[in-house]
Order: sequence, then structure tokens, then C-alpha cells
Amino acid sequence: FPVRQLLGRSGSPLQLLRGVSSTSSSALKQHFDEHGYAIARQVLDADLVGEMNDHVEFIAQKYNVPREHLHHPIMRNDPFWVRVVSDERLLNLACSLVDFLHHDVALFSSHYFCKMPREGMAVLWHQDGSYWPLQPMNVVTLWIAVDRSDSENGCLQVVKGSHKERLHTLKTDTSVANVLGSATHQDSEIDKSKVVDLVLEPGDVSIHSPNVIHGSQANTSDRRRTGLTVRYISPKTLCTDPNQPLLMLRGEAVAGVNSYRSWPKFRPEVDMPFQGCEQWNSRRRVVPEDEAYFDRTDYPQMEKEIFQELKDMMKRLGQ
Repeated sequence: FPVRQLLGRSGSPLQLLRGVSSTSSSALKQHFDEHGYAIARQVLDADLVGEMNDHVEFIAQKYNVPREHLHHPIMRNDPFWVRVVSDERLLNLACSLVDFLHHDVALFSSHYFCKMPREGMAVLWHQDGSYWPLQPMNVVTLWIAVDRSDSENGCLQVVKGSHKERLHTLKTDTSVANVLGSATHQDSEIDKSKVVDLVLEPGDVSIHSPNVIHGSQANTSDRRRTGLTVRYISPKTLCTDPNQPLLMLRGEAVAGVNSYRSWPKFRPEVDMPFQGCEQWNSRRRVVPEDEAYFDRTDYPQMEKEIFQELKDMMKRLGQ
């Protein structure tokens, strides 16, 4: 059931179910545990969502790639992106739903899924955990709506209760145009009676398990459909890919588990301005071993390197 989420910037979250005066945060967690997904309404305010909309346009102009492929390499040198994923409201929401997150939270990856009108590609049925080099698979995904997302413009669809299945083998599938170039399940294997369309308004957040089967249809409407995915892990979870750009967002890293990067600096002449950008460099998290990257001033070359990472990632996805 959809849940209206009231979250402050600190402290414990309080959920109010529709039609019920009040309840504890356990109601949202119970739904997540039972079905593998949940919906939290109006988690982010309109001003921040408006900045996210501007941000999509900003990075789309900077990197000439299909808009479904605004992947995490861009975040390497993009302070606003990190400002969003480190928002206390999102961290508190994640911590309220999964047992492996308490106060300390790290970021595994993030990705804007932007489906343009009449051309946005489908995402085939898959389980996220089948892609990811994490041990154990203690990760949770938040999907933040930037635009209204519904059945007409290709909203996220989940198979209710499928998070109780094991992770299935990932297989290449380019039989139809699709974002990931792969799937873990064929359409014929899906129980359609259990498919739920996650209809979201800007600022709403859906949350799902790495085992839940999900996907989305192509955007055949005249409206854009954009969401930002955020994948949080515990600092106790090992990422076996040393090239994955992990960020520590809150709390402390665990010695001997993972290497983390510094939060990017705000560069007034290069980056998109945002509320609080003037104070950003004084509050960013710094990893001394990574700071040489941010001492560089050859900004065009840095953008070329990021663009090449994007192209390499798209090639791995069969694009």
C-alpha cells in the first residue's frame, strides 16, 4: 500500500498510512518485508526536485549520450548529485526499512533513468542483485521520482513478493531495444497477477529489494519520465570491484572493507549552482588519498575521461 512519508532531516521517521490517523515506522517496513517494495510519498520537497530537474538537463547537455544512460561516473565530479544522495531524508528512510543499515551508510551507485517522450527504452525483467559485486548482498535501492511516473510513460513495475526468490542468472537479451541489454527473467515467466505499477509523483520515492523482479515498459507517451536511483549499502558490505566509485555518506568506514572517494568539490565556473553550494566545500567529506584528483584544474580533460567511462559502461550494456 502507498504510504505518506513525513521525514525530517534528522531523528526517526514517522509514517502516516492513508486512511489511518497514525502508525509507527514498522508499518512501512512490514510492507517492504512482505512484498519486497514500498512507496513513500513526498519525501523530497518541490525546490529540491526542481533542482534535480535542472540537473538532468545540465548533465544531458554536458554528455552526449542517450538520456537513459546518465550513470554514476558523472557523479565523480558532480557535487549536486552527491548533495542529493546524501540527503538526510533519504538516509533516514533507507535506515528505517532494512536491518543492515543503522546510522552509517555508504553509496554503492546511482543512476538517472530518463525516458524521453516516444523514445524512452524499456528495462527488461531483472533482479538488481544479479548485476552487483557485493558480499553479502546487503543493498537497498531508492527510486526518486523527478517527473510523474505512471503506466503511460513507462513507470517502474515490480513483481510483488518476488524478493523471496534466489538471484537468477543474468542473460544477454537484445531481442528488443532496452536500457540494460540483459534480463534475468522472460516475460513468459512472470505471474502477471502479481505485477504492480509504481505510480509516483515528483518527490515520491519507491524502495525495493535487490532480489525483487522488476522492469519497465518503453515510454510511448508525450511526457518525459525521469527518476534517480540510489543504492545504499552498509560499510560492512564488501564491494569486490575495486573500480566502483563508492562514497561514505554518513558515519564511519569499516577498516579493511572498501576504499572510498572524496565528495566532489563545487567549482563555481564549472558546476551547476544549487541551494547551499556556497557552503558545500566546507562540509564535503574528504578522503586524503583521493584529494589529488580534485586538485586538478584541467577540467576539459577531466570531462573527457568521465565521458569515456560513460561510453565504456554503455558498451558493457550492449549499447
